[in-house]
Amino acid sequence: MDFQLSDDQRALRSGMRDLLGAVFDRDRLRAAVERDGALDRSLWRELGAAGFFALRLPEEAGGVGLGLPEAVLLFEEAGRALLPGPLVATHLAAGLVKGAAEGEAVVTAVAAELPVAHLAEADAVLVVGGEAAGLPGEEALGETLSGEALRAFVAAARPVRSMDPLTPLHRAPAGGAVAGAGRVSATEGTRAASERTRADAER
Repeated sequence: MDFQLSDDQRALRSGMRDLLGAVFDRDRLRAAVERDGALDRSLWRELGAAGFFALRLPEEAGGVGLGLPEAVLLFEEAGRALLPGPLVATHLAAGLVKGAAEGEAVVTAVAAELPVAHLAEADAVLVVGGEAAGLPGEEALGETLSGEALRAFVAAARPVRSMDPLTPLHRAPAGGAVAGAGRVSATEGTRAASERTRADAER
C-alpha cells in the first residue's frame, strides 16, 4: 500500500491552503474571535462555492466527487487555518440537507452526550446515533432535525463553557425533548453517503 501523496493530492492540498489564506486571513480570524465564535455566513457561502462541503458528493449530484483521502487532506488544511464552524457536520449533510453543499445552510451534529457546536446558528442538526435527543434506536441514524423540532431542541438545550472562543457549545436536552414532528428520515442521500464511506474504508 502506497502512503505517499500523489502529485494531484499535493496540488489539491496546496490549492486549499491558498484558498484559505485568501478567504480566512488573520483579520477574519480576529473578527471571528471578537464575535464570540459567531459564524460568518458570507465565509460559509464562499467555502460552499469552492466545493468544500461537497467534496465527496458525486459529480452527478453537483459535488466534487473526491475520495476520503482527499477530503482528509483538505480538512487538515482547514484545521491548520483554524477555520471555525461545524465543518464536518455540514460536509456530511451535503446531499441530505438542502443548501448544505452550497454553504447556504449551516448543519451541526448531536451525538449522545457530547456538546453540540454552533447550535444557535444551525439551520439543521444531524443526528448521529439513536440515543441523542430522545430518538430511539438505530432508525435515527442519519436523520436531521429542522423546523419545529430544531426550534424545540435549541430552546431546551443549555449553553456550556467552551475552551475554544471560536466554538460556542450547548448541552443537548434530556431524552424525549424533541421527539415528534420536524424530524427528517434517512434518505437515499444518507444511504449513498454511508455506502461511499464504507467503500472508502474497504480500499
